[in-house]
Amino acid sequence: MKEAFERELTARGLLMGKAAKGKNPQGSVVLTECASVGFCAIGAAVLVYPDGVWYAQVRASDVPEIIEEHLLHGHVVERLALMKLPVDTPAKHTDLPENENWEA
Repeated sequence: MKEAFERELTARGLLMGKAAKGKNPQGSVVLTECASVGFCAIGAAVLVYPDGVWYAQVRASDVPEIIEEHLLHGHVVERLALMKLPVDTPAKHTDLPENENWEA
């Protein structure tokens, strides 16, 4: 799943991180990976943070829709949404660290 996100984010110029690592330092999305979060029974899970939306049973073919609808337009992809965690204030997707030394 991570590879599908990397391909799509890179193609759209959104992936953030050091250029030396093959990412766009001017991007707006940081993609990370972790071990099991306890949802193994529901398939691949994706958390959009800081929005607090967990997507379940995500397939590579769902990745463009999640990026287009949620990351770019702020609309939850309801058919994949497992749960929404409460957040105090919605974050702006354009909020980027001002510190040039910040590294993904």
